[in-house]
Amino acid sequence: MENPMLLSSEIRQSVSLSLARVRKSRGLSLSGLAETSGIGKATLSGIEAGRGNPTIETVWRLAHALGVPFGELISQEQDQSVESSSTGVSVRLINKQSSPFVIETYVMDMAPHTKRIAEAHMPGVEENVVVLKGRALTGPQSEPVFLTAGKSCSFAGDTPHLYQSLDEQTSMMVSVIYPTLAEAAPGEHDIYREWPESEDDWSGLQQQFRRLALESRQGVNAVRLSFTDCEDTQSAEEQLQQRLLPEAPGMQTFYVYDQGPRLICLSREGSHERLDETPVDNPRLQQALELSNLAISPWRQLDEASHSRLHMLAQSDSICLSSLAAEILTRNGSPCVPLRAAPRYEVTPVVQRESDNVLFEDRIDVDGYAAWELVHPAYAKQSVAIAQQLIQHLSPAAIRIIDIGTGPGLPLKMLLELLLELLPELQVTTVDPSETAFNHLKKLFRHSSNVHPCKASITDLPAPEKPFDAAISVGASHHLDTLAFLSSTREQLTSGGIFVVSDEMIGPFSTIRQRKIGLMQHHLQYIADTLVPMSLTGLSLDEHRLVHMLRQDVPQALFEARVGDEGRAEYRCRRLLESLHALTLPEQPADPLQVFYRFHILELEALVAGLDYEVEQKTSPDCFSDLARAAGFSVQHHRRLYATCGRTDRDAGTHLFVLQAL
Repeated sequence: MENPMLLSSEIRQSVSLSLARVRKSRGLSLSGLAETSGIGKATLSGIEAGRGNPTIETVWRLAHALGVPFGELISQEQDQSVESSSTGVSVRLINKQSSPFVIETYVMDMAPHTKRIAEAHMPGVEENVVVLKGRALTGPQSEPVFLTAGKSCSFAGDTPHLYQSLDEQTSMMVSVIYPTLAEAAPGEHDIYREWPESEDDWSGLQQQFRRLALESRQGVNAVRLSFTDCEDTQSAEEQLQQRLLPEAPGMQTFYVYDQGPRLICLSREGSHERLDETPVDNPRLQQALELSNLAISPWRQLDEASHSRLHMLAQSDSICLSSLAAEILTRNGSPCVPLRAAPRYEVTPVVQRESDNVLFEDRIDVDGYAAWELVHPAYAKQSVAIAQQLIQHLSPAAIRIIDIGTGPGLPLKMLLELLLELLPELQVTTVDPSETAFNHLKKLFRHSSNVHPCKASITDLPAPEKPFDAAISVGASHHLDTLAFLSSTREQLTSGGIFVVSDEMIGPFSTIRQRKIGLMQHHLQYIADTLVPMSLTGLSLDEHRLVHMLRQDVPQALFEARVGDEGRAEYRCRRLLESLHALTLPEQPADPLQVFYRFHILELEALVAGLDYEVEQKTSPDCFSDLARAAGFSVQHHRRLYATCGRTDRDAGTHLFVLQAL
């Protein structure tokens, strides 16, 4: 067995600087990198501080965990020769190409009878190996091929693979080809057409588009229609909108043009659950129930009186009714922002923490979350559904509830708008460990004597002397180990008490690849549903760029995720978020509709954190139900409030659970 391949002091310094830069640009904590790479935090900290002595294998593992080429962690301005401590193996980077693909080319020299097993690279990586001297076995570890000098082979590098010399000194040229956003090979979901020149051409295209829309409504989930020989790309979008889009009811269609005019045509999977409108003795809650059900039905023709009434509600003081009214208008083609969703952006001062535990605010802009999250689809509907369940299950004497993972507090504020007339004695203890969220929460409820904030994690709370009658949680179950979240909440509840949970979940999965595809489809669908058209007039340059990048990349990433091209979709999402973080956006949006695009940044942050499995650890409804039972609950009720992908209530979206403590 060969000795570890050690790095020169110059390259160790380069790795030290590059590792810290790349990790921070990914928004990944040391704990998160330790989890994904399997390398201890102390070792990682030492490498970043320049005290470590990593091997080549360690750098490969770090590059894989960060989703970057190996060469990005070593300087390109120095001698790239990386020698082993013995005569076993040496690796030398001789070329790096960045366009149209990222390709790193190495020369690997191996002593006789030397074996190296390389870990899998990121999804989509390919390798090409040419034997320059000697003989070798190389390729996937399960199926290596025998090569002599002058022979070559190519194979997928995203599985463990082998390099092995035989009975003589061997040299190989290894090219590592990384997935990029360059043109993908056409697949079964692609249709290519010449740009229509005559009215008859347009007529034929319209007929074909009607068929695509029909197939989409019937279940074909993604089609990419690309046009060739289009001389006037400036007017292409307008012509397609006028001539084709009216032919496609029920299909989401997006125009992109970074590689020529094309339409991304997506089936809108899943229906949104209606809430029971059984009359309740509270006009505001009754109105909220009716609005929640109006908000689930797109393509509804609203008359002028309805438009006027909804616009007035959208600017009302009620956060819940305002958000519901704005969502109805947005889903029916009149984008609208609720009054509370467009304040001046507030930045919470950074507070030094004693604990190095990774919190929500380490990966998600909580200040932005407090400002823009009201335009999230079905955000207000969650509070309406929880209010309905609490009224059904709580007796007038049961007035003490605990809110787990309250965050900045807007869902709780909406809930209390609906409940306090019916349960005027209600007392709520809020629990959240985030300093930033706690800052917003205290301000939001500074005049509310019935809300008692507690800055702590639910897993750190001792069992109370007097258990709570009920617990609620909105959007927080996936920020912790779900079983720990459920078990800790069970300890706070009296026997027979209920726990109403509303949270985002993805469809069933059993592999990391399935989980990543599910995550991308889920988060990107929320963005696609709110990718509203808006005028660019009056926007700052970076606001203009924000709109452009999201409208170009999100539909393509969603298409790629739907057709199973997860490597390209993940690369696109990560690159997009990095580009958006580089923008300098004004605190106050130049146009209210910019709020949707600010919300999209938050959704991408959550998506990338989910890909890293750090503070975003979504599971499926089935798995959540199993874990709830293991934690001491029975599942009394479950429904999917908002569907993102999949057609059953076991698939992705915003879900509501009513659990009862056993």
